[in-house]
Amino acid sequence: MKYPKIIFKLFTLSLFALMISCQTRVVSPNKPMNDNTLELYKTYTIQTNDTKNQKLQIIKVDADKIYGKDKSGAVVEIPRSDVREIKKPDILSSVIIGAAALAAVIFIPI
Repeated sequence: MKYPKIIFKLFTLSLFALMISCQTRVVSPNKPMNDNTLELYKTYTIQTNDTKNQKLQIIKVDADKIYGKDKSGAVVEIPRSDVREIKKPDILSSVIIGAAALAAVIFIPI
C-alpha cells in the first residue's frame, strides 16, 4: 500500500518540475530583440552575456536599456547589449503537458 503514495508524490513532483521548466524563448542569439518584443508588466527571465539569470517584471524598455523590478521590488537596469537570452513562462504548454501526464497515469494500467 506504500507504492501508490510514492507514485503519487513522484508524479506531483515531476508535474511541478514540468510547469516550472516550460518557458518560451523570446530573444536568443539567433532571434534578436525588436522594439515590441517585450510586453510591459509581464515577467521574463533574462540571461545576460555573463550567464547571470534574473527574473524581472518589465516596467520600461528604451533604445539602450531594459528596466524591470525583481522579486524584492528593486529596480534593475540591464543594457540591451548585455542581453543574451530572454524567456517567458508558457502556462498553456505546462497545463497541456500536465493534463497529458495525468491522463497517462489514470488510463494506462500498471
